[in-house]
Amino acid sequence: MKWNRRPIEDIRIMDRLFAGTEAETAALGDAEPGPEHLVLSALELPEGSARRAFERLGADPDGFRTSLAELRGVAPCPDPPEPTRSRRPVRLGPRGRDLFPRVVELVRADKSRIYGAYVLLVAANMGDGTIEQVLERMHVEPQALAAAARAEVDLLNGPGA
Repeated sequence: MKWNRRPIEDIRIMDRLFAGTEAETAALGDAEPGPEHLVLSALELPEGSARRAFERLGADPDGFRTSLAELRGVAPCPDPPEPTRSRRPVRLGPRGRDLFPRVVELVRADKSRIYGAYVLLVAANMGDGTIEQVLERMHVEPQALAAAARAEVDLLNGPGA
């Protein structure tokens, strides 16, 4: 497969992903961004692959936000917070720092662009307690979500991509 790399687009996607991650962290009142905030942000990326992965399983992608809020005992925010461009690099918490390098490894191995589905694929496979609890509340198996995310990535990276 030829690598149809577009570095400027990847930078824009990462900027949006990280700005959304910070906005989600602030909206939940958390001290530092973790995998759950990256997932929430990935669900809002315009390319839509993370949302479609949930839909493949018959699950409402917005249920992730609702289930996370219920788990935290806070009122769910009906709309995602608006990401704002930060002048400083995002400082992911330790769990977030575990997730994103794995996303980059997969993107490189697949010779792909960055898609939100990669965030789901890694998050579903990393055994993070918060992600697992949220998915359990949604009645979504982590392995099924990982498979659905992989299917979305494969579709995007398919022969005509």
